[in-house]
Amino acid sequence: MPLLFALVSLLSFHVRAAFSAHCSSTTPTRTFEKCATLPTQQASMAWTFHPHNATLDLVFFGTFISPSGWVGWGINPSSAEMTGTRSLIAFPDPNSGQLVLLPFILDPEVKLQKSPPLSRPLDIHLLSSSATLYGGKMTTVHSGAAIQIYATLKLVPNKTKLHFVWNRGLYVQGYSPTIHPTTSNDLSSIATIDVFSGFSAAHRDDTRTLKIVHGFLNAVSWGVLLPIGAATARYLRHVQALGPAWFYVHAGIQLCAFIIGTIGLGELSPGVVYGLHRKLGFAAFSFGALQTLALLFRPKTTNKFRKYWNLTTIL
Repeated sequence: MPLLFALVSLLSFHVRAAFSAHCSSTTPTRTFEKCATLPTQQASMAWTFHPHNATLDLVFFGTFISPSGWVGWGINPSSAEMTGTRSLIAFPDPNSGQLVLLPFILDPEVKLQKSPPLSRPLDIHLLSSSATLYGGKMTTVHSGAAIQIYATLKLVPNKTKLHFVWNRGLYVQGYSPTIHPTTSNDLSSIATIDVFSGFSAAHRDDTRTLKIVHGFLNAVSWGVLLPIGAATARYLRHVQALGPAWFYVHAGIQLCAFIIGTIGLGELSPGVVYGLHRKLGFAAFSFGALQTLALLFRPKTTNKFRKYWNLTTIL
């Protein structure tokens, strides 16, 4: 038992040490009890939790990626995602150039870019908030400028596991931040942390299984079955023993490929464009649809349009 206790204690120490590595719990004006390096954007956070009155003092450390950009941090009361986050976003004032910090509630319309985010009071117990640039009052916002966002919150009693969300963008239109970059790194700026114990919870990607199915179905349809169908038309048609059966084998394989490929298509990332991946998908679907239509409207060998049909099969 003493050995088991020692091993558990050692493991706990290493987990806690790894969690707090490369983060700072001090600022020029305050010292906090705990800190954590966040998984993306070289961001980190430090905090002090007061159990007797369930208040949380914290600071978020982030960096700007543009002189006219923004940096935001917030808490989602219900789930580990952007939608529903109560956030504090800092950016240079469009008129004076001074750093401002405004509250925003990120509704679904904001994520889908149906409406710009507008500042409004938060419906959580935010007692105070402020933002400063690392380097003092004379420091200006520039690409790579470090910022500290301070907040003091009143938490719900016995609810110390919080979903933190943070991000940064290139531009601000008026007093509305524009969309942040949509790389996988920027889309993963979420962490669930127990501010009492200091431990973080691993996040499960709910769409991972669907992505695997999407990749498998499309690989089988466009990458395997469609080429096999084309090969049957090219080589089996010259086998006299098969007669017209080669065409039905070819048509069956091509049709299965198109149906499976269509099932494999999906769009579960509103507002996120995957560029080349998306274009290749459209191209594969278009050629597959053309092949399928060619099977349904196959003219007889004596028809004057037969040569055009032959052209579609070559394509």
